[in-house]
Order: sequence, then structure tokens, then C-alpha cells
Amino acid sequence: MIPARTFHILVVDDVVLMCDFLFKVISSIKNCKVHKANDGRTAIEILASETIDMLITDIEMKAPNGLELLKRLRCGALNSAHDIPVLMFSGNTYKDMVLESLSYDVNDFLAKPLSADGLKKKVLFHLQNEKQIRDPEYYKNIQYVPEKKEAKTTEAPAHTESYKSHVAIVRTVPVAETKAPLQLHEDCSEAEPAVLVTWPDNSTTGFHQLDRRMQILAQRINSFYNLTLKQSKPIAIAAELKRICDAIDYLLFVGKKLQNHAYHQGMFWTVFNDRVAKLTELGQSLAKINPRYQAQLNPHLKRLSNWWVQTISRPFVRSVDESDQNE
Repeated sequence: MIPARTFHILVVDDVVLMCDFLFKVISSIKNCKVHKANDGRTAIEILASETIDMLITDIEMKAPNGLELLKRLRCGALNSAHDIPVLMFSGNTYKDMVLESLSYDVNDFLAKPLSADGLKKKVLFHLQNEKQIRDPEYYKNIQYVPEKKEAKTTEAPAHTESYKSHVAIVRTVPVAETKAPLQLHEDCSEAEPAVLVTWPDNSTTGFHQLDRRMQILAQRINSFYNLTLKQSKPIAIAAELKRICDAIDYLLFVGKKLQNHAYHQGMFWTVFNDRVAKLTELGQSLAKINPRYQAQLNPHLKRLSNWWVQTISRPFVRSVDESDQNE
């Protein structure tokens, strides 16, 4: 089930019949409003004027092509959030274009021809499963070297880590994908994971970008919790602690960006700034943990849990229905 709000999805393909097919199929998905463009320039105009939640584009078009759209989006050069899911049709694409798309964290590749059912499953899967996207500054520094088939940055931020792609070119979605919205670390067992914190059903902060960041933070906390329950190796716990710190950084980044455009909601931002100030202190404390010592882990889990419980209440979080009425 996806949240009860409208998702705006932009489909881009210079083949009119294909673009119409994408529009028709995705329009049939509940809570999805579809925008379409037959070239990259029109797509950029839509991305600059509309708040888009997902981009589906052919990679090979007249300039700007799908890769250029992805680059501009990830670098924060467009009005839509830079971290929205991006799905690309690969076609007969050159390998260099595929590899460069991976360096900009494309969410998935779709192989033509794609069935209507397969397309729907892909869209729903990526609306429900967030991929953590780096800060725009990271993507601005990418220098892709085709000869070496790799992407390098002039100066990688200290808080980032090497990205190992799990994207594959497939024609249909494996059934298992739709059954596991919470992806845990490789060290976790296949048993149903324990849950320490949860995002309330039918709830929102009033900003879907913040909702996504809070949900990602919850996933990271729960993954950390499961690793400690299993008494996993220190290297796995350290990696998850880093992911929590990254999730906190992303939440702060998105919050500051939104606050600049929605400063009139003074009461909400007062609460937000108070809560993230405490979360920042928690993050700084987490970064100093020695994962070899279990005695250091449990107190921090308790502090994270307490912070979460105190945060997901009014006026920070309210029901979706109430939010719709206020708008």
C-alpha cells in the first residue's frame, strides 16, 4: 500500500506511442497523476515548474537526453527534489551511458518491451522503497572517465561511503521485491526483523520530503537495532551507525531547504528545529561509539527510541486527512 496522497510522475520518451503507453498505464495506478513530455527540454520545463515525485525517462533522446536529466536533477538544479526515484529505459544504450547513470544513482533500468503489469510493479516498488541519495554537492563533483568505466569525484565528502550498485536490467519485478520494503544489512538474518520505531500509518509532517526522510531514518534505526540483537560483527554495526548519521544529515538538509520556502509555518518549524537540535546531539554521540562494546550500544538505542516517540506527535506529525483539510 502506498500513502494516501497524490504522486506526480513525469514520463519522458521521444517516441509518441511509447510516451502515451506510459501515460495510460501509470494513470491507472491509484493516487498517481502523470505528466508527459516527448523531449528533454519539455521535461526540464516540467521539472522546473512542478513538484515531481518520480521521473521515468528514455535514456537516448536528442539533447538533453535522459542521462542529462538525471544529472541536473541529482545536482539540485531543478525545482523537484534531487532525491526522487529515477527509472530509465535502457534500449540499446551504450555501456558508458549506463555506467555513468549508475554513478548518479539511477534507481532502476527498464528493458523494452515492458508489459503494463511489469511497469506498474516497478512504479509501486520504487514509490515504497527509498534509495538513499547523497547531497547534491557530491554529484556536482563527479567526473566520469569513460576509458576507465568508473566515476570519480574531485573531493568525496567525508560522510559518504563507496556506493555498490544493486541495480540490474530486468523485464519484470521479482516477486520477492514487493514483499520486503525494509532492506536490512547483509549481516541480518532472513527472519522477520524486529521493529524498534515505526512511522504512524496515515500520518504526515505536511511535507512529503520530510516524511520520506523520517521513514528512512526509522529504517536505519531498526536495522541498527536488529544488528545489535544479533550481536553482529563490529564492522557491520559501524557501517549502520554511519548510515544513521547520514540519514540525520539528509533530514537536516531537506528541513533547511524547505524552511526557506515555507517560513510562514512558524509553529511547525519551531518544533522541527527543537527536535533536530536534539537529534543532532544524538548523531554526534553515535559517531563516537565503539561498536566493539555492546554496553555502549543499548543506551544509544534507548535514546533514539525516546527521541522518536517524543517527536512523532502533534504538532510535528498529524493525520493525512487533517493535513488535507488544512490545505
